[in-house]
Amino acid sequence: MRVSSGLLALGYYSTLSICVGGSEGLDFSSISLQPDHYQQYLPPHSDENWFGRPEELKRLSDNGLTRKVQWDNSTLYIDGQKIFIYSGEFHYWRIPVPSLYLDIFQKLRATGYNAVSIYFHWGFHNPAEGVWDFETGAHDIQPIFEAAKKAGLWVIARPGPYIHAETTAGGLPGWLVQLPNIEVRTNGTKYTKYWKQYIERIGPIIARNQIGGAGTGTVILAQIENEFYWGGGFKYDGANEYMTMISQAYRDAGIVVPIFHNDVGMARAWLPKNYPGVLDIYGLDGYPRGFDCNYPLEHFYIRTDYYNYFKKWYPDGPQFTPEFQGGAFDPWGGPGYEKCAEMVGTSFVNVYYKNNIAQRFTMMNFYMAFGGTNWGYLLTPVVYTSYDYGAGISEARLLRDKINSEGKLIALFLHTMDSILHANLVGNTTSPTADTQYSTNPAIYTTELHNPATNTRFYVLRHADTNSLEDQTFDLRLTTTEGVKYLKGMNLNKRESKILVTDYQMGDVQVLYATSEIVTWGRVDGIDTVFLVLDEGNGAEEIAWMNRKGRWENVGEYEISSEGAVRVEVRADGGIADLKLEVNQGVEMAAVNIRNAFNAVYMNKRSAYRFWAPVLREGPGKVDIHEQVFVHGPYLVRNATADGDTLRLAGDVNRSTTLLVWASREFTTVTWNGEKLHMGEGPYFSRRARIKGPDRGLVKLPVLNSTEETEWMVMDSLPEVRMEYDDSEWVVARNWSTNEAFPPLTLPCLLAGEYGFHTGTVIYRGRFNTNQPAGRVTGVHLEVWGGTAFGYVVYLNGHFLASQPGHKWRERFVNEWDFPERLLNKHGENILVVVSDSNGYDRDNGVTFFDGHTTKKPRGIKAARLRGPEGLDFTRWTLQGNAGGERYDDTVRAPYNEDGLYAVRIGAHFPSFNATPSLWSEGNPVTGFSGPGIKFYRTTVTINFPETYDVPLAFVLHMPKENKARIQLFVNGYQMGRYVGHIGPQEVFPVYPGIVRRGENVIGLAVWGMEEGAQYRLDRLYLTELEVLISGYGDMEGSREKLVPGWPEGRRKYVMDWRSGDSGVVKVEQEEQLTEEREFELL
Repeated sequence: MRVSSGLLALGYYSTLSICVGGSEGLDFSSISLQPDHYQQYLPPHSDENWFGRPEELKRLSDNGLTRKVQWDNSTLYIDGQKIFIYSGEFHYWRIPVPSLYLDIFQKLRATGYNAVSIYFHWGFHNPAEGVWDFETGAHDIQPIFEAAKKAGLWVIARPGPYIHAETTAGGLPGWLVQLPNIEVRTNGTKYTKYWKQYIERIGPIIARNQIGGAGTGTVILAQIENEFYWGGGFKYDGANEYMTMISQAYRDAGIVVPIFHNDVGMARAWLPKNYPGVLDIYGLDGYPRGFDCNYPLEHFYIRTDYYNYFKKWYPDGPQFTPEFQGGAFDPWGGPGYEKCAEMVGTSFVNVYYKNNIAQRFTMMNFYMAFGGTNWGYLLTPVVYTSYDYGAGISEARLLRDKINSEGKLIALFLHTMDSILHANLVGNTTSPTADTQYSTNPAIYTTELHNPATNTRFYVLRHADTNSLEDQTFDLRLTTTEGVKYLKGMNLNKRESKILVTDYQMGDVQVLYATSEIVTWGRVDGIDTVFLVLDEGNGAEEIAWMNRKGRWENVGEYEISSEGAVRVEVRADGGIADLKLEVNQGVEMAAVNIRNAFNAVYMNKRSAYRFWAPVLREGPGKVDIHEQVFVHGPYLVRNATADGDTLRLAGDVNRSTTLLVWASREFTTVTWNGEKLHMGEGPYFSRRARIKGPDRGLVKLPVLNSTEETEWMVMDSLPEVRMEYDDSEWVVARNWSTNEAFPPLTLPCLLAGEYGFHTGTVIYRGRFNTNQPAGRVTGVHLEVWGGTAFGYVVYLNGHFLASQPGHKWRERFVNEWDFPERLLNKHGENILVVVSDSNGYDRDNGVTFFDGHTTKKPRGIKAARLRGPEGLDFTRWTLQGNAGGERYDDTVRAPYNEDGLYAVRIGAHFPSFNATPSLWSEGNPVTGFSGPGIKFYRTTVTINFPETYDVPLAFVLHMPKENKARIQLFVNGYQMGRYVGHIGPQEVFPVYPGIVRRGENVIGLAVWGMEEGAQYRLDRLYLTELEVLISGYGDMEGSREKLVPGWPEGRRKYVMDWRSGDSGVVKVEQEEQLTEEREFELL
């Protein structure tokens, strides 16, 4: 047997076996060596920035504005250091509690992410023309940058102006898409005027937080537009000029970091070489599993053409995916996000992310890392309230296995493997680097990467048929500096991938090869300590290495100890040592210590969920393995800091657990969340202490479905159907429209957005005479648009007439409704009331369906025509949406929180609502009501648990599907859920700390019964804890005053009291002046 590292060549052979439990000796016949015939490419230049094959070598590039961020043809450099970008997507506007940003970011950092990508939402900050909010509540974006910096994350800023993102109008303001003759995402003069105003405001904020120029933050990249494809059968007008102007506008705002665009798939749109000075680097998105979560285990196929695509079309820069699938959105009527989490779960992360690495991606952003909530009306019609996305961090802020195990293991591996950044793809099963295949089993596909500067090789193994559900065994050929090695009896479980490494320098140890995957390593008290993944299907692992510190005179002279292993055997030849260890099935951890060499700690996947490697410094930066400490046991380790001889750990536990620490013993004291731990000697060469978990009995939640424990009140929230209702101050519909793309079919125009009503329910009152000169009215023709899953109801003269409860894929309804003779006023005026829901504006679908006008799809009544002889007509139409339209008196929750329901307009959902008590009567949503109508229920409840606890809470709503209803959930003034049980799927509605709080909370439920003969009562209604943790995070709730403002006193004038005989009405005053394009009559 010949083994040589190139540094030592020792001519003796020795073997030491450690038998545990009487096991027999292990067979080493699985390894054979052959001479290495592979040509090694060494860098011909001493410049450390030169890597790769001679024909691929290139110096660093930059955009001429900053050298803080540079790149070569393989990777990104930040402050001169090459970095693998491992990023996750986060949307602040989907979690409107600034005190929680750091919570999410710390979880990202702890699970291996070094960057966060953020879409900025134009419409969220620009509720009306000329009105801007970058100051109140979640509209203030500065805390985002500060939290990212504190957590140690770089920021990829994606401010649009258009973002898509399954949000209303793709992030464009509602008022903007109503403007006449506006062509969004073009070089049109009108659109250009308004997006420039947006960039003039958000651009300088991003610039102040970049790492280049005058910035003091962590923004490293900026994206313009999103998925702006203009090939095939569709082209946006002036696309080149539009993108050029956007890029220049951000430059004028002070942004100097590289600018990129997120190409939709492999469209080859916006390659930087074609747009010099406009775009600096190139990236594309990839969603290989699509968005149908109904069949999570099917169609598990990867893409294998990324590498060739980049080499052909973008050979001069790193391979970058600004959006790679991290989950999937779920539509109305879908299977639910747990199915999406399963579809894009641990197997997906393991196989697809490693496939990206095999194809040389060195910059990956996963969409989403944390999805959040479409609270209020942030949604576009393709999604419902939850935007959980099946992401690594759930909507309730809990860690899923995909991020906490597989994703974390990959990220930690990448942070300690600099050599992978300039490793060339030199061979694969299709084109091997030798006359023989890598694997003896054709069911195994191998990709070989090689870094010629370090001679490190990476072998990415997967199933040739990734959809296969079979486990495979095989022999594997590896190339090392000491020749070819054949590893026999290797295992690859179904839908699994592995990355094996050869010739990797780990401190004083040169790892020649290992049969298990390396997670990370560091030096602990002068000993190189490596953490590896234990192959549960094999039970045996092997690692070969060379110790640079001295000669192996005799293996028997070295003390070797182990824990958790059945058998350990070490042998040496020519200065190279070889260790083989065997464990019993089900063992979570094992460890081997070879004195004067290294420690090897093995973990199976389940154990890896509780393994952490925090870095002893603040702020983002390249991971220095000497700054890492290693911890096992807690639910989460948020951070670690060194304070003299004290190691301070902060994190969360959801149960009592044993804390294992691998860190320098110069830390004589270890604290957990500020409390000193009693450390003792632990297993696997660690130190250990015991941490006490939470007491779930200390969490006190209200019983919402108990009429004895919870006092509910109820009011009528549909007084507008009454004949005597005074709508004289409502908006009067006008006889013209601004929507040239989808104009009304009848006049007056009844499209809600044209009157400043962009969210949710709008109420219409139309007047007509039964007998008209043209003849007698017999019914009505209605065409109503609201986006998928919307619904509407119709009342005639105070009586229920008809309804469309909604369908999961119907975005509009065209109906003919007959008027019963008994409901018509034969000689007087009739009032037709239409109550229509909506689910936000559509995104722009120029990319997907080659239609650039879909954001202008209207909401509300597109056609209202009386049936009977020709010439019949309404005498007057009025309409009402959210209080104030585009003039918001609750700026913290604006602009998407409210709609036109009466209880919402008067502010009954606000915590300090104290209008006329006689509005209320006794009633609760568990008993409910019969027949159609809208009722608003309200209660005040108390929630208690210790301040150090993090208790993610969720409301559970359920009503039998045959009782077709729509329910809005309000918590302390925030609309946090929209339940549509007959469409589904959502029944569980998480609510964030800071919105729901310890102490008193006001809960509101608007229940809209849509059909006659039904009993509208909730058979499930409760508040539940999704987890209970003791947390080291600190204050999660933030300022109640800033986050939960009370009832705006101006709403008092809208309140009426029918029970006291007051004939007053809701006085909804519209804005007095709008843009000249949208001016309409106001009374």
